[in-house]
Amino acid sequence: MAIHHKTIPSLSALMIFEASARLGSFTGAAKELCVTPTAISKQIRQLEYFLNTKLFIRRKQGLNLTYKGEIYLRSVMQALDTLTDASQIMDDSDHPLPLNVEIGACFSHYWLIPRLDSFREKYPNITLNITINNERDIGDNINYDVAFYYASLTSQQRGSYLLFNERILPVCSPSFLAKYPDCQNLSKIWQQPLLMLRDEPIFWENWQTWAERIGFGYETPSNALYMEDQIAITQAALSGAGVALVWDWHVQDFLKNGELVALREPIECHRNAFFLSCANNNSERNARRFIRWVIRQVNVLPPPRDQSRH
Repeated sequence: MAIHHKTIPSLSALMIFEASARLGSFTGAAKELCVTPTAISKQIRQLEYFLNTKLFIRRKQGLNLTYKGEIYLRSVMQALDTLTDASQIMDDSDHPLPLNVEIGACFSHYWLIPRLDSFREKYPNITLNITINNERDIGDNINYDVAFYYASLTSQQRGSYLLFNERILPVCSPSFLAKYPDCQNLSKIWQQPLLMLRDEPIFWENWQTWAERIGFGYETPSNALYMEDQIAITQAALSGAGVALVWDWHVQDFLKNGELVALREPIECHRNAFFLSCANNNSERNARRFIRWVIRQVNVLPPPRDQSRH
């Protein structure tokens, strides 16, 4: 059956819609797609006019999808994934070069490795060569195809994709909470066994900046245990050794299965974020496939809302 082209939006409009919905802002989509926010906003207005429906609720703090926007996003993501898969099938490269991926230890340990089977099932011909590098410099695109890095929100560059916003929260194990119930009391938090990072980078969020952000006075902890890296801190919290200050994406699975308990709601820091960067080289096509897969895994959509409420 012939498809009438006037019933289908442009591919660029669909990609702009997907990026805007995923990032929650026209500015974020503009940075990722290397266009101006004005161009993004104009394309979204044209798409809404084309579809004769409103896709976003514009708010000061960002964008929210309408009910119909949520439904349409699912269809758009499915269509884009279908095109990606079809393009992969057309690739005549029988022996592609390994994809060199430099990532932080936490991203590898807590997020990527537990999900790698999904990537290998989707892209069985892409070989990953993973290197742990906790000190990747933004813009340094030597010796990698994809790099994971933590940096200021203002430093995002062409070829980089915002992966996780920075949200931090204190957590502990259920057994620790039962033994030290006062750790839930802010007025007594600095007397509790706290897990702290030794020699942390100056730009990282920490217990002191967390206290400042929630408007609570910081005191030097009287019962601190200092550890070398964030993985050791999280593992110590899982073992019941103390309260850890963590990024929410590190511990989302542990919170879901009850191995850790959140003592406070996560707070948004609005200063730094976690990015994936794609180098401009011969492996760029597979690098973008990897990044697209990661972004899909991070941005799992919630189930559709009950339309009767709208």
